[in-house]
Amino acid sequence: MAYAVLGPRGTFSEEAANLYWGNRVELYAAGNIPELFALVDRGQVQGALVPIENSLAGSINPTIECLLSSSISIIGEISMPIKQCLLAAGRYRLEDIELLISQPAVLRQCNRFINQNLNQIRTEITDSTAKAAEIVKRETKKAASIGNRRTAELYNLDIIAPGIENDNNITRFIHISTETAENRGNKTSMFFTLPDRPGALYKTLEVFASRNLNLCKIESHPNRDKPGSYSFYIEIDTKNCNLKEVLDELKTCCNYVKCLGSY
Repeated sequence: MAYAVLGPRGTFSEEAANLYWGNRVELYAAGNIPELFALVDRGQVQGALVPIENSLAGSINPTIECLLSSSISIIGEISMPIKQCLLAAGRYRLEDIELLISQPAVLRQCNRFINQNLNQIRTEITDSTAKAAEIVKRETKKAASIGNRRTAELYNLDIIAPGIENDNNITRFIHISTETAENRGNKTSMFFTLPDRPGALYKTLEVFASRNLNLCKIESHPNRDKPGSYSFYIEIDTKNCNLKEVLDELKTCCNYVKCLGSY
């Protein structure tokens, strides 16, 4: 059975999938992140590789939202350095470019170059770097997109400027599946919500502190169905930890606890 990645062909998700599974695995290209989750949930693919965080742009919100609303588990991860190039359908000079088409997180990853060289031109947003390349290929204006060298080869685009990303640009991808994923590895991801009272977050974090568990990541996300309330997404180092005991204690001080898996 195939695995799914964010498409079309030429995305960094495809590149990460080839590193993670090897290039002999059949890959299905989905149009957006919610579609990736739907394909996995319906059993149409064995799993999917989904971007969750970029070192420069932060968390990928559609992925966090889908993790919260679905029953999907995380069973693995891979981090990959991201090298970006400015691409176009002709050998334009920077000052000739009239339109920049890209994905929001990618624009943030390259904002230093954009501010220095393209800050006066119009920007259009799309779902992926490969989709942007498709649009640039048929655009009548002198348009440019941002992507890797593989994208340039696939869509026969010229590289106008290589290495336009900001320093230390790394994207982390998660392997999502319908498999049960508790106690598979040394890191655990979960969500929790808190009662609306003083000290609720302090009491919850004490569950981890009392066991000397390191929180690798913690951030709050607004709940769409309940304005003014938040879900907390956390990643914990759970090596040599009784995870069931931790989850049981969390349930005594949280309104809701959802373990996304250990990997």
